[in-house]
Amino acid sequence: MGLFSFKKKKPIIGLTLSGGGMRGIAHIAVLKALEEYDLKPHIISGTSAGSIVAAFYSFGKTPDEMIEIVKETTFFSRSYLRLSKNGIFSSSFILKLFNDHFPEDDFKVLKIPLYVATTEMTQGIVDFFSEGPLFQPLLASSSVPFIFPPIKMGDKIYVDGGVLDNLPIGPIIDKCDFLIGSHVNSISYEELKHMSLMKEFDRILHLAIAKSVYSKAKSCNIFLDPPKMTKFSLFSKKNLDIMFQEVYEYTCTELEEKGYKKVTNIQDPS
Repeated sequence: MGLFSFKKKKPIIGLTLSGGGMRGIAHIAVLKALEEYDLKPHIISGTSAGSIVAAFYSFGKTPDEMIEIVKETTFFSRSYLRLSKNGIFSSSFILKLFNDHFPEDDFKVLKIPLYVATTEMTQGIVDFFSEGPLFQPLLASSSVPFIFPPIKMGDKIYVDGGVLDNLPIGPIIDKCDFLIGSHVNSISYEELKHMSLMKEFDRILHLAIAKSVYSKAKSCNIFLDPPKMTKFSLFSKKNLDIMFQEVYEYTCTELEEKGYKKVTNIQDPS
């Protein structure tokens, strides 16, 4: 034995969060479980709701703090209805959320590197943002077509990153040693009897992009895909606590089955 002993270097963990509207809240449950199993990410990419969750987490909000923010925030209220040719809702409530919780409109306030996926409409490509102003890229990444108006930055027009890339592993896959993907849009096939217009929109959207998501899932060391997620609304906080608990328990079970053990005594979420 030499005079010195060296600890094995811990792997750089990357995390990619999918879009999913209000179902993006489920990513918070995933983050809570990952922390408890010593899998806290060192670099994150996200799209749409996943990019917003990632930004709050990267800034330093804990999963418990984030779920409290969700419970205190009003989403998709009638006061934000606009019914214009560019979208049903104004995105001003999302911007207010950012202004209320981030001290500055800049990626530099984030403690964990973040890559935000957007769909650039003019050229039909995915654009990633990781520096400079933070709020507009997050708004762009979350601008679900027909629901929110597109976001113009310079001479380019942006909409929801999930349209072209709902599991944006690309910008971080070569920057980490271990990649975790979290997808919150698995389709429930038990809800076809009474399908509202919004449910129909949700289903068509995620059927269209599912193939690309699952092809990228093969590149993840761990791919978390809690079942029957479309039973939860894309636009409502209804059953928030049930969704959070189900996804937390699913994630813990998946990690246990892969041989990971809890390293904290944090209580399960209520």
